[in-house]
Amino acid sequence: MNRAYTTAVLLASCLSLPLLAASPSNAFVPGCPCGVVQAYHGDTKDWVTKETTEAATRIIEALRAQTQQTSTHIDRQVEAGKRIADGQEQSASMRMREYFRARAESGEFDPNPDYCLLVDMADSQLHSPSPSRQVAAIDATLDQWSSGKATPVAEGGLRLAAWLHAEGREIDEATGIPGVTTDWELVNEHPTLPIELHGASNAIVRLVANTVDPAPPPALTEEELKTPSGLSESIVRKAVETRKNAARSALSLSLQLSVPRHDAAVFRTLASRANYSTDIPDVISDLQAFDIRTMAYFAPNADTLEERHGKPVRALMQDLIDIQSIQARIGYLRLLQETRNAAMLAAQLGVLTDGQRSTLTHR
Repeated sequence: MNRAYTTAVLLASCLSLPLLAASPSNAFVPGCPCGVVQAYHGDTKDWVTKETTEAATRIIEALRAQTQQTSTHIDRQVEAGKRIADGQEQSASMRMREYFRARAESGEFDPNPDYCLLVDMADSQLHSPSPSRQVAAIDATLDQWSSGKATPVAEGGLRLAAWLHAEGREIDEATGIPGVTTDWELVNEHPTLPIELHGASNAIVRLVANTVDPAPPPALTEEELKTPSGLSESIVRKAVETRKNAARSALSLSLQLSVPRHDAAVFRTLASRANYSTDIPDVISDLQAFDIRTMAYFAPNADTLEERHGKPVRALMQDLIDIQSIQARIGYLRLLQETRNAAMLAAQLGVLTDGQRSTLTHR
């Protein structure tokens, strides 16, 4: 028999008896063990409280376990969603990688085989010396000649003629080219002027002088400039000098384009990709650089042509950009030459109209 049953029996027996005392502490029921009943009643209350507390604790622990289980389930759902998203991204990345790998294997991203040559060429041109120094030396010699201050010009007459004849023979012998001071083949047939050739600089000076100013008059003295005729002569000479300078300016640009200034190593490599037959010196001019670059596209050899057929679109676009840049530079140089030619044509028109004054308005 458990404690709860015993307690219930005792309570029933006590309630069946009359209560003799009003105070619970002094209550006395004959034949009833009230102290024992109270003790059992207290134990019962303690037991009920304990059981209630334990039940509440178990309920809380059950709710806590359920919450933890729910949280774990949610965490697993989040982790599963994350893994699914990662898997999708990885799959998309792999598809993209395979896509670009296929494009790369097709040669779409292959660099232009001429690109490295163009980079080296640009670096070579960046560090190339300006041709103006060599052309300036030629111009200075021609200025000295045309001004009449050179000794042969100051002597004039037969002495000047004899000196010109002797110098022409010396230059022909030095260069090994007959008639080099009178034939523009030295400039026109050589995209790069053979400056290193012995006597070549003197030949160019004499060639330009023979073209523009073969036998200038001696310079006017101070005494001559004090006379009316001397002053008139100085005015005429200034007009003639201006027109001759216009002609020399037109020739000067051609000389600047033909003066050596670029290291030929890179250009030789580019020329080997084309059917290029012109001799290439160690240092080439702007004119020959243009010649080699245009021939590389105009007359490629068989290997280069076959390589061109296999170039991707990107490489072909680089080729088009290079061709357009060459054309743009040549167009600018043509503009410079046309500007100088305009001055020369104006000088020619001035010569043709000299003395054509109306007798009605001028005396």
